[in-house]
Amino acid sequence: MFRRARNFLRFKRFLHQLTIAGIAVRNLLLRMLTWFIPLLSFLCGAIVVYDLGFNTFYNNQVQLSLVLRFLLLLLVIAMALRFTGECFVPKKRSARVFHLVLLVLFFYLYNGPSWDNIILAGERTNTYFINKLVLYGGILFLLITEASHLLGFIYKKSFNPALLFVLSFLLIILVGTGLLSLPRATVEGISITDALFTATSAVCVTGLTVVDTATHFTTFGHVILLLLIQIGGLGIMTFAGLLGYAMSGGASFQSQLALKDMMSGDKIGTVIRTVNQIILVTLCFEAVGAFILYFSLEDVLFERKLHKVFFSVFHSVSAFCNAGFSTLPDGLFNFHFRFNYFLHIVIAGLIILGGMGFPIVFNIYNYGLSKAFNLKQKILGRDNRRYTPRLMNINTRLALVTTTILLVAGTISFFIFEQNAGLIVHPTMKGKIISSFFGSVTARTAGFNTVDTNVMRLPTIMIYLLLMWIGASPGSTGGGIKTTTAAVALLNMASIIRGKDRTEYAKVEISKHSINRAFAIMMLSLIVIGVAVFLLSVNDGHFGLIKLSFEVFSAFSTVGLTLGLTPSLTDFSKVVLVATMFIGRVGALTLCVALVKQQQQLYYRYPQEEISF
Repeated sequence: MFRRARNFLRFKRFLHQLTIAGIAVRNLLLRMLTWFIPLLSFLCGAIVVYDLGFNTFYNNQVQLSLVLRFLLLLLVIAMALRFTGECFVPKKRSARVFHLVLLVLFFYLYNGPSWDNIILAGERTNTYFINKLVLYGGILFLLITEASHLLGFIYKKSFNPALLFVLSFLLIILVGTGLLSLPRATVEGISITDALFTATSAVCVTGLTVVDTATHFTTFGHVILLLLIQIGGLGIMTFAGLLGYAMSGGASFQSQLALKDMMSGDKIGTVIRTVNQIILVTLCFEAVGAFILYFSLEDVLFERKLHKVFFSVFHSVSAFCNAGFSTLPDGLFNFHFRFNYFLHIVIAGLIILGGMGFPIVFNIYNYGLSKAFNLKQKILGRDNRRYTPRLMNINTRLALVTTTILLVAGTISFFIFEQNAGLIVHPTMKGKIISSFFGSVTARTAGFNTVDTNVMRLPTIMIYLLLMWIGASPGSTGGGIKTTTAAVALLNMASIIRGKDRTEYAKVEISKHSINRAFAIMMLSLIVIGVAVFLLSVNDGHFGLIKLSFEVFSAFSTVGLTLGLTPSLTDFSKVVLVATMFIGRVGALTLCVALVKQQQQLYYRYPQEEISF
C-alpha cells in the first residue's frame, strides 16, 4: 500500500511537471506568434498595397497570387494556433470571437471555390470584384489590428499622451504620403510635396488641395483619401486604441489614463465605453447621411450604381469629419449639383453634427433621454421620475449658444453682403437663403462651397476669417480655437468690464485654469497664424495680404476654403501650410505640452504684485 501511494505521488508529480512544461511551451508559442502573425500580416498587406498601387484591379499575376496564397496559408495556421492557445487564457476571452471570425474568413477564402475567381481568373465580373475586395479588405483590417498591439507596449512605457497624440498624426501623414505617391493612386503622377500636402490636408481634415481631387486621383486614390479622412476625423489614437483593446481582450490602467488624457475626459472608468460610443455614433451618422445622399441624387449623373454609392459615402464621411474634400470638379459648386439644395442641407447637417463634438452630442442625448423618461412618467401618472442635477453641463451650454449665434450671424451677414456677388448664381430666394446658411456652416472648419469664393466681397471675407478662427466645438472633428474658448474669453472680458472678481455663466463659476487655458490657446493661435502669414509672404507676397491671410486661417483652422491661391503657391509656402495644418489639427497648446518638459507641482510661492496695463 505504501508503494502504491508512492507511485501515485510520483505520477501526480509527473503530471504537474508535464502541465508546467505544457504551459511554458504554450506561452513560448504565443510569444512567437505575437511577432510572427504581425509579420505575416505586414507581408500580406505589402502585397495588397503593391498590387493595388502598381497594377490594375483586374490583373492576372499568377506568381504574385501564389505567393499571397502561401502567406495566407501560413497566416491561417498561425491564427489557428494562437486561437487555440488563447482559449485557455482568461484575459483573452473577449478576443476569441474576433479571432474566430477572421480565421473562418481567411480559411474559407483560401479553400473556398471562389479562390480562382478571386486571384487567378482576373475577369471583370461582380463576383471577382466583391471577392477580391473582401479578401484585400480583410487582410488590411487584420494588418491594422495587429499593428495596434504596439499600443500596449507604448502605454506601458508611460509616454507623454500629448506627444503620443502628435506622433500618431505625424505617422499616419507619412503613411498617407507614401500611399498617395503610388502610381495607381493618381492619373499622371504626383510630386512628393503635393502628396505630402494632400495627405496632411486629409488627415488633418482640412480640405485644401494643390491638385484637382476629382481629376488628378484615381478611384484607388479616392479610397486612400477616404480612409485618411476617416482616421484623421476620429483621431488616430481613438481608432487604433479601440482596435488595440479589442485585440488584447482588455485595457490596462496606464492605457486608460493615456486615452483619457488624449480625449480630455474626466472619468477613467468610462474611457473604453466612450471610445466605443465615438466609433458607433460616427459610423451611424455617416451611414444615415450616405443613405439620404444616395436618394437625393439623380441616377443620370453617374455611370454606374457603384459610383453613386461611393459618391454618397465619400461626401458623407467628408462632411461629418468636416474635411471638405469632394470628388467633383469645383466641389459642390459643380453645375450639376449647385442647385441641389436638399443635398446642401443634408451635408450642412452632417457638418454641424460632426462639429458639435462627441462629448456634447452624448450630453445632449442623455439630457433628451432623461426629459423623455420624465415626460413618459408624467403622462402615466407615476412619481418615480429621474432627477439628475446639472445634466446639461456648462460645456454643452456654451457650445450650443455660441454655435447658434455664429450660425445665425454668419447666415444673415452672408445673405446681406453677397446679394450681388456670390449669391448671384442662385436666382431664387430659397436658393439664396440655403446658400447663405451653407456658407455660414462651411466657414467653420468644413470647406465645402456652393458659391464661387473668388468673387466674395471683402466684408464677407473678414467675417469668414473670424468664423474660421473660432471653428467648431471641443472634442469634434473640426478645428479652430473652439467655440468654448471664444465664449470663455468673452465672458471673462464681460466680467472685467463689470468689475466682477470671477467669471460666471448659467449659475456656474468658470475656473481660473479654464480661463488661462483659453487665453493661452488664443495667443498661441495668433502667433502661429502671424508667423505663417509672414513666411508665405517671403516668396508669395505678390498675392496680397488678404489672400495669404485667408489661406493661413483656413489651414490653421482646418477649414479648406481658398480664394484660388493654393495650387499657385511655391513649394516652400506649401510646406509652411503643411506645418500650419498639422499644428492646427493637433492644437498649438497640445504641441507645446508634448515638446516642453512639464513642471512638477510647485511647493513655493513668490510675492504677488499688480502689473500696469
